Amino acid sequence: MATAVIAVAACGGDEGPTRPQPDAIAPAVAAVEAELGGPQQYFEITAEPQRVELWVALDGGTAAVPYVYIGGEVGPAAASQPASGETFVPGDAPFDPDTVLDQLDEDLDDPDIVQLSIGRNAAGEVDLLVVVQSAEGGLLDVTLAPDGTVRSVDPRAP
Repeated sequence: MATAVIAVAACGGDEGPTRPQPDAIAPAVAAVEAELGGPQQYFEITAEPQRVELWVALDGGTAAVPYVYIGGEVGPAAASQPASGETFVPGDAPFDPDTVLDQLDEDLDDPDIVQLSIGRNAAGEVDLLVVVQSAEGGLLDVTLAPDGTVRSVDPRAP
């Protein structure tokens, strides 16, 4: 998946949030679509602790342009890049931002979640991919169903 959406949410303290804010994805999509004048197709949307990055499909899905949403605002678009693969609209991945990470929090003891991405997999399904970092620095890719159920866990190669 290409990285796409990253958002900022108030979380107390000067450093801001320390994990992705799923509830920032909808405002990020709304801001990009307002900027572009309507609904868009996306290759990926990625939420990180301080931002949301959205990869918008262009030219019939042959190119993508990234937009970054930080602090309630969309930054200028970066240069478009060649792209391929399946696109999606945000409604293809319905999830409850208030509960999508609950099962992962329950299964792991205080997980260090560093990223949450939405994208279409090779089978045509829209996945939620969560990156979890261990205290030793290793990374796990955890694929979630829209209800937060863990579908798979794969160690990320260094």
